[in-house]
Amino acid sequence: MALANKIALITGASSGIGLATAKLFAKNGCKVAATGRNEAALNKLVQEITANGGVAKGFVGDVTDDADVKRVVSSAVQEFGALNILVNNAGVLKGGATDAVDMDNFDFNMSVNARGVFCFMNNAIPHLKESKDSSIVNVSSVNGMQSFGGCMSYCASKAACDMIMRCASVDLAPFGIRVNNVNPGVVITELQKRGGLDDDSYAAFVDRSIKVTHPLSAALERCAQPEEVAECIMFLASDKASYVTGTTLKVDGGRGNAGMR
Repeated sequence: MALANKIALITGASSGIGLATAKLFAKNGCKVAATGRNEAALNKLVQEITANGGVAKGFVGDVTDDADVKRVVSSAVQEFGALNILVNNAGVLKGGATDAVDMDNFDFNMSVNARGVFCFMNNAIPHLKESKDSSIVNVSSVNGMQSFGGCMSYCASKAACDMIMRCASVDLAPFGIRVNNVNPGVVITELQKRGGLDDDSYAAFVDRSIKVTHPLSAALERCAQPEEVAECIMFLASDKASYVTGTTLKVDGGRGNAGMR
């Protein structure tokens, strides 16, 4: 199995891409420390993994709270004895054009998408240094690689996530720690709805993504599913990508090449 005997800490594991990643990692022999804010969802995830013969434990925490992050990382290492993989998946989105947003909008996006990534890395790195061939994978976005109107703070937060990865890949390489990002386009999760879109607006957004903005989606007649992103995260985290570091892997159906449409 691709991740046999590895121990992974996955943030935002209670839903979406994080949930799919936790299940896939466990299926491939990884022991999973799952963290997020939704205790009921984490408990359900752990029960499902253990029922299928896997090993997992949930740790409730908030990526914007430094003390919470420190506690979650320490508790995960205490529970499993080591840490080989960190997946920074937790993310938020609150849109708004540059001339229409305030500092609260900027801080909201930055606090999770950039600061939270840094905080988990900062606390996990000492433990990753103790493991051989350890890995960090951050879930960024195509928005970190291309500008889009109406979501300046979100784009900036994901660009920051990408640069954190690039710098860390250089600094941590001497310790055998690989650092990479996946950069999805539109994935069918609750991200946009939690960011403020109602059901009708979200349906229109997905429809336009399929028909207009994501070239591959037109042929497939759908947007990406969380499981497809999880497969790419697993590749980057596994020994199959043993010489890959400092990479942004787009999982966007060609969105980043389609320009502003």
